Amino acid sequence: MVRPALIALLAATCASAAQAQPADWSRAGGSLFVRAVADSPPGPTFPDPSLPRLQPPGQPFAQAVADAADRHGLDPKLLHALIIVESGYQAHAVSPQGAGGLTQLMPGTAADLGVVDRFDPLENLDGGANYLARQVLRFGDLKLALAAYNAGPARVARLGAVPPIAETQAYVAAVIDCFLALSAGRGVRAARQCRTAEGRP
Repeated sequence: MVRPALIALLAATCASAAQAQPADWSRAGGSLFVRAVADSPPGPTFPDPSLPRLQPPGQPFAQAVADAADRHGLDPKLLHALIIVESGYQAHAVSPQGAGGLTQLMPGTAADLGVVDRFDPLENLDGGANYLARQVLRFGDLKLALAAYNAGPARVARLGAVPPIAETQAYVAAVIDCFLALSAGRGVRAARQCRTAEGRP
């Protein structure tokens, strides 16, 4: 049985040792944490308002495009650029070949992608983003992916290049022009604005 006097003596010894020697946390990374806290700024920092900063352009269907692009790992500006060239944001646009909606999906392509209503903006955007992402993953090259979107992936795969079709070559150039215009902070609604200053805010 431990005597009370011995317990008191042990407690007093531990207390005096603790007072005599402060805890050394250096071997456990303690000094690192203390230094990090000491060197951290006193409060939140904010961007310098005097520095120039591009703002994202306000485009139609902005949230729906952002959501569809995010689901498929695309830059929203690229999806906007494709929509500008394909339909000019006209949700009910139909091409002479029968492609329809914002991203101009052909009926067979839409069915393969699970799009029931090509003219529903949300369904169409998801289908178009899905199809474009598949081409980017397949070809690993933006120009080839856009060419595949326009002229069909089988043709691009067979050639290993943008097909020598004037419409497809102009399409690829137009989408890239619009992507660059949007990246520069310009708000554009039509492909012709991407090549000029007309789309400047």
